[in-house]
Amino acid sequence: MIKPFSMRDYFLAVTLEKQGTALDLEERLIHPLSPLRSAMLARLLPVAAGAATYILNFSDESGVHQGMAQAQIRPGRPEQDVVFIAPSLEQGDGSHALWQRMLTHLCVKAGESGHQRIYARLNNDGDEAQIFRNIGFGAYAEELIFQLSGDSCINSNAVSLVLRRQIAADSWSVQRLYVAATPRAVQVAEGLAQEQWQAKSRSFDNQGRRYGYVWEDQGEILAVINVHSGKLGHWLKMMVHPDVNQEASRLISAGLKLIRGSRQRPVYCSLRSYQLELSASLEDCGFQQFARQVVMVKHNTVRAKDFLNRLVLPFEGAVEVKRASPTMVKSEQS
Repeated sequence: MIKPFSMRDYFLAVTLEKQGTALDLEERLIHPLSPLRSAMLARLLPVAAGAATYILNFSDESGVHQGMAQAQIRPGRPEQDVVFIAPSLEQGDGSHALWQRMLTHLCVKAGESGHQRIYARLNNDGDEAQIFRNIGFGAYAEELIFQLSGDSCINSNAVSLVLRRQIAADSWSVQRLYVAATPRAVQVAEGLAQEQWQAKSRSFDNQGRRYGYVWEDQGEILAVINVHSGKLGHWLKMMVHPDVNQEASRLISAGLKLIRGSRQRPVYCSLRSYQLELSASLEDCGFQQFARQVVMVKHNTVRAKDFLNRLVLPFEGAVEVKRASPTMVKSEQS
């Protein structure tokens, strides 16, 4: 009833794509991705980390039921993000049950493929979040989204910080900053995923460009700005050491000067609920609150079979197990 996407599902996916709900606000605002295109790309280039797409299509006494669910695989991490589900809940006709059924299947398959965490970013007040909670997702942070319109001016007279491009050698310092700037509960929920703050190279499945800037003082990285630039705008994420929150306005000003250039496109910035001290600095730089969403995660149970096989394989051939042969015991007769 639910199976991985194949080229035979093309025309059904074309229809479902128009009826579904895109859950990734960042991609929708910066560089929209076609779920069908992502599914086809993952099918044609299976060696590249891409999208895991599943199609539901069956009939029963109540009628025909069709749906599609898609998760984006995070390169280099045992994690996925749920990014699209069809049909939308507004269409009714049992769509709530279809969502729960497809999400459950998606989580099971993610666990079978070794993915330990599945994320989703949702409107906390809608039915979507409740469905995710029903199958084991839990909220661990809230994000506020701020917008700087494309025609807003940057104060070129402001004294900004000096930033440099993030490089691979910054990994250890960025990890230390992540531990200092992120609550322990969030670190546990994300599996100590400081890799999300590392500069990412462009890949086949990710449209747009991802890069980062760091503010370094006396050899210590005190702030990181991650940038996702797409055809419709830019999306910023900041990580600032708590001891230098007062420098956030200068940090934001420096980042804007580096990314805006001559093309005036909207700039968005997301702040977690534990970063609210930085919101005043965003507003000082011309940002206004645009939206909010809740960040949810489901910790998956992965199969131990493959792990056990890897554990046992080194001993193959080194230990010989023999079956004990039966021993006949004669009874003595007196």
